[in-house]
Amino acid sequence: MGRVMITCPATGRQAFTGIETDPDSVNLIPPINSRLNCPHCGRTHRWSMLEAELESGEAQDARELPAEWRSRLAAMRARQ
Repeated sequence: MGRVMITCPATGRQAFTGIETDPDSVNLIPPINSRLNCPHCGRTHRWSMLEAELESGEAQDARELPAEWRSRLAAMRARQ
């Protein structure tokens, strides 16, 4: 599984959107506008799949993810 990431326009760092998918399914995600509360700059960014990237592998530092996302990811992994 890969994580759908966007680039924070303020810091240039990658921010996790909360979406995990595989490369075969990423094109099935519609390019609708979404919002992300950025963990890097604290602002809300508007994004769509047209600007996003699929990152493969695990997060390098899970502490960078918001606590809510960490708990959701842990619950998803526990179900697998």
